[in-house]
Amino acid sequence: MKTQFVLSIFLFLLFVSSCEIVEFQNTEPVGTVEGVRPVYATTDGWNEIIATDPQPIEYLGKIYYKDQIIYVNERYKGIHVIDNSNPSSPTPIKFIQVPGSEDIAIKGDILYADNLTDLVAIDISNLDQIKVTSRLEGLYEEGKKNYPDGYSGYFECVDPDKGIVVGWEEVILENPRCFR
Repeated sequence: MKTQFVLSIFLFLLFVSSCEIVEFQNTEPVGTVEGVRPVYATTDGWNEIIATDPQPIEYLGKIYYKDQIIYVNERYKGIHVIDNSNPSSPTPIKFIQVPGSEDIAIKGDILYADNLTDLVAIDISNLDQIKVTSRLEGLYEEGKKNYPDGYSGYFECVDPDKGIVVGWEEVILENPRCFR
């Protein structure tokens, strides 16, 4: 009997410790605080993928190296393309805009990236004329960003009526209701 009780307590603690921390809505005013707020995809164009001039790197994500080119994921925005043929002086050459992107992989001349809820395959054989070759729609959960990953603190609660969350930005908040 005692063994069963100890086992039950152990399993309960294991279950509780493995649960994900979720936001709660704060009912008490907290005043002016630093925090983050969601950035929403616009209703038009969130699935438009284009190559633009190089952009400054703000939030470094995953890195992929192929044929002396470095592909750096800018979380929620897209992929920086950097010529590394001279490692002592890497040169940014393009930015591939992929809203909501968090992960990339490359096989041959095809770059795979998540585009909010979709998985896209992009032909990168000519960086001046990239082309989406296929798209798997709805592969990822739409609500996967209801709170900021790896963040602990106050944040503006997600409003699903504003669209799909593509990222988070640091701001000053007035009496935020959500905390994680």
